[in-house]
Amino acid sequence: MAETTPLTQTPPARPAQRLLAVDGLRFLAAAAVMLYHFTATSTVTRYWGGTPGADLFPVLNHVTRYGWLAVELFFVISGFFILMTAQGRSLAHFTGSRVGRLFPAYWACIVITALLHAVWSGGRQLTFGETLLNLTMVQELFGVQSSQVVFWTLLAELKFYLLVAVLLAFGPMTRLKVLGLATLWPLAGMLARAAGQYELGEVLVARYAPYFAVGMLLFLLRRDGVRGNGAVLAVLGGNLALCCHLVIVATGHATTLQGVPVNPVVALALMLLCVVAVWVASSPRVEARGRVTVALCTAGGLLTYPVYLVHSEFGYATIEALASRGVGPWVTLAAAVAVTGALSWAIYRFVEERWSRRLRHAVVRAMTPTAGERVPQRRAATSSA
Repeated sequence: MAETTPLTQTPPARPAQRLLAVDGLRFLAAAAVMLYHFTATSTVTRYWGGTPGADLFPVLNHVTRYGWLAVELFFVISGFFILMTAQGRSLAHFTGSRVGRLFPAYWACIVITALLHAVWSGGRQLTFGETLLNLTMVQELFGVQSSQVVFWTLLAELKFYLLVAVLLAFGPMTRLKVLGLATLWPLAGMLARAAGQYELGEVLVARYAPYFAVGMLLFLLRRDGVRGNGAVLAVLGGNLALCCHLVIVATGHATTLQGVPVNPVVALALMLLCVVAVWVASSPRVEARGRVTVALCTAGGLLTYPVYLVHSEFGYATIEALASRGVGPWVTLAAAVAVTGALSWAIYRFVEERWSRRLRHAVVRAMTPTAGERVPQRRAATSSA
């Protein structure tokens, strides 16, 4: 295939089930992050009144202590889906799709978290001005703490979106552009850190750029096929090597943070398994079958983002409220998960379902005031990307 082949060609029609497996995978990743924060991090110790690993969940903790790897899985999936999202879209449509997808649920989460902090002193206490700055999603660029612990990942996502948007601003996404981005971006980040330029490394998302790159390259292989794609496979191999290095470094940090041993071999195996899972789940041969499976994967795709956004502070508040009253750890954990699920459903039902599409259309209209372009309707298969 020619190096200048645009990725904006109209993709072939696909059944909606094709990507339901990835929706299910995304939800499992969100659940893994949630359980990691509820049963493994050092932060949650003060809410439980005991060490989760040693005292409360000695068996479960051997699994959930690796839940932080789900963030890396999210970044791989994001690299795959964002490149797919850029197909057939102008810069305005791409920007509108991202703004409409991210911000309504995020703004709702900021508001309800501020209400929680007004009545609960155990969480992250922000001033009114800091809360307003959190609405931008770039608060950490100004040295302001996020109201929920996971929000730092959204800034990493925004930086990735910005890179894709810059490429779109100079014309359609081509195979050559994608290969260039997947090669130069992670390499530049690693070189910046190696040279001691840590601030530049943060700007370039050096610790996570290889995961986004892996996702993009998996998409190219899915679109074009593996055979005859030696250049893509070579760049993929290089990025996987960088991912392995990053995981080994991160296991040391995870061990220190959690106070329990995190095995680098296990972490490496899980990270590679995550990459394989994305490859398998994105295959057109993998379909969700049966009404129950389809319903679960669909619901998982819709609730993943709200679950990811709200779980930490509301889960911690629930854990503290119940554990301090002597409620058993398993009942308390179930209650924290239930509270997270209920809030997530409410955010989807009353915020995302009503406002995401409206905001997306408004952004597109604002960026194309005279073009009269119609916002393309996306199939259900990509609605949760």
